[in-house]
Amino acid sequence: MLQHAKGLFDAGIPFVFDPGQAMPLFSGEEFLKFIEWASWCTVNDYEAHLLCERTGLTLDGIAARVEGLIVTRGGEGSTVYSDGRITQVAAVPARELADPTGCGDAYRGGLLYGLGEGWSLEKSCRLASVIGAYKIEARGPQNYAPSLEEIAARYAAAYGESLF
Repeated sequence: MLQHAKGLFDAGIPFVFDPGQAMPLFSGEEFLKFIEWASWCTVNDYEAHLLCERTGLTLDGIAARVEGLIVTRGGEGSTVYSDGRITQVAAVPARELADPTGCGDAYRGGLLYGLGEGWSLEKSCRLASVIGAYKIEARGPQNYAPSLEEIAARYAAAYGESLF
């Protein structure tokens, strides 16, 4: 992971650092390297606590070293740290709570799509929240397939603006 992150950084390729299940594998010093090289960092609230504990940085301190820091908080939405601002992105209400397995991955998929399209970090996180809502409504980690029209309609309903 360190070699890949360093290679992306050296090549000038922006990337998202998402430690996820690898939290136990790295030291505070190694996490600081990832943060230094990454364009964005995304963690859930538990991982955020561990990252701060291991690096000795606060969330604001981490955010100051990347273009954006996203802390996901499940049904409470996400907190976005970017450009010295903290923005709350509301969770999209789920129609039912079927299975949380894969919600983090679904969120990351929406986030990466938005960033890849050149959208703002906040808009990318709003799309991520929409995709996360679709995921939690379906059993299994990848058993959902909303259409682009459905995603755009749900985004507009949740956030009062057009997706495209």
